[in-house]
Amino acid sequence: MNLTHRYLPLRTITPVLNRLAASDLFTLKDLGLSVENRPIKALRFGRGDFKVLCWSQMHGNESTTTKALLNYFLALESDPKATQLFESLTILAIPMLNPDGSERFTRENANEVDLNRDAQALTQPESKILADVFTAFKPNLCLNLHGQRSIYGLTGTENPAVLSFLAPAADADRTITPARLKAMALINRITNKLHEDLGKQIGRYDDSFNLDCVGDTFTSSGVPTILFEAGQYLLDYQRNNTAALIQRAYKVLFDSLLVQDELPPADKILSAYLELPENTVNYCDIIVKGGLPESSGQHKDLQFQYQEVVENDRLRFIPQLLPKEETPRLYAHRYIDGSELSTLLKRLNRDSWPSFIDDYVQKKYSL
Repeated sequence: MNLTHRYLPLRTITPVLNRLAASDLFTLKDLGLSVENRPIKALRFGRGDFKVLCWSQMHGNESTTTKALLNYFLALESDPKATQLFESLTILAIPMLNPDGSERFTRENANEVDLNRDAQALTQPESKILADVFTAFKPNLCLNLHGQRSIYGLTGTENPAVLSFLAPAADADRTITPARLKAMALINRITNKLHEDLGKQIGRYDDSFNLDCVGDTFTSSGVPTILFEAGQYLLDYQRNNTAALIQRAYKVLFDSLLVQDELPPADKILSAYLELPENTVNYCDIIVKGGLPESSGQHKDLQFQYQEVVENDRLRFIPQLLPKEETPRLYAHRYIDGSELSTLLKRLNRDSWPSFIDDYVQKKYSL
């Protein structure tokens, strides 16, 4: 049961689903088929009155929250609170909503449709399955589980956005509805605990309203919804450390639902939520410091972003030079002394620099 890699197609998680289904805690149900006739399954835990609906890998290349979800469920087998959780909650989880995209490691489904922009049109079978489950299950809380690229940092800091959360807007005015307020309060509970592990590396995702997005649609219908975004932690590009943090976030959240305490005043909930810094695009994967010779007349530092490519069931990370038209990134997950590269470039014709830089960095720093 290898859940240690970012590339996580359906065939990899199927043994875990079957193991969970064989326990006394879970049942496994077929919900329907994807565009390419791969099964979409749901795990059900518990028989309590408070119902939680969660779904992961709506975007096929966002697998970290899936790993964390399945690992959390596996850990429930030895959790002393499992019985209490089972009696108090009913959790319905769709670990992989987009199995075709997960096979390809693409954001979109097999029809090249972003399922998180299909909440109103419902043009895709996967979107219809989620909408039907939402209608039939009538959840009290929804968890929309995603992963974010390594380009995100936190506004006003040098910190990367290792985790980010959002209580999605319910309308274009971003009104603080009761559903949003409840989601914010639960996010505050999670982040209060995770700051102990992570420090100030937790962000707040953009809350621009788009009714075509699933979280916005569900929030607008009055159901509290929390967006999870799993980001980059140091050089752990398989994101196992991030998965462990997300798993802890699930435990904090579900355990907190056992406590029937009143919410804090609305102004305190909102102020605590807004203390989370907003995500911003200010990171790249690699900065080669002084990679260009002084005589180049250009900025000396070179900035690279990894291209993620699946080859032979293995995810490769291939550094690509950021195009000139891209806004320069302030920070990187890895800094490299470029003096050797700069010396080598001085010996070459400038016309040869682009391909030489590309080959040099790819050979040295591909993962």
